[in-house]
Amino acid sequence: MKEKIQKIYAYVDESGQDTKGEIFLVSVVIVSSQRDELRKLLRKIELASGKKNRKWSKERRVRRKAYIEAIINSKGFKGLIYYSHYTDSRLYIDLTVLSTAKAILNHTAQPYQASVYVDGLNTGERKYFTAGLRSLHVKTTLARGLKDEADEFIRLADAIAGFVRDGIEGDTIMAPLFKQAIKTGVIREV
Repeated sequence: MKEKIQKIYAYVDESGQDTKGEIFLVSVVIVSSQRDELRKLLRKIELASGKKNRKWSKERRVRRKAYIEAIINSKGFKGLIYYSHYTDSRLYIDLTVLSTAKAILNHTAQPYQASVYVDGLNTGERKYFTAGLRSLHVKTTLARGLKDEADEFIRLADAIAGFVRDGIEGDTIMAPLFKQAIKTGVIREV
């Protein structure tokens, strides 16, 4: 009997291109059969926190804090959120491909098929991104671009990239929450 192929969805965003390579972060959120349930939970968290569908960088700190606390305190996201942290490099697309591959391969048992959604990925970069994932042994059909406002999971990836950056940079509110998220296993570095 043929093994059932697990369908997974990876949502990817980054932060740090503005630092010209000094710091670069990639966040990856991976979901599978629980996707619809978690999408509903994300909508509730976005509404309750007041963040709604706004980007992390454009939201007030009090709403960022409420949103990220709800994510950290929700058992539903434990083990689904990954990040990679790089310094002194401007190989943004290559590092994003590498981080995505590391997260998927760390998260998923064989056999699987991954659909990958990357914030702001343009048409010209799609084939390069997909080929890069395949060269790293990730089973995917085609990477697609999404805008931050388009999807709850890409907004979560955007928030995680900003949150991790704030945590690493020592933000007084986010740094303790970042340590808590790492300690509880909600967020993992790959």
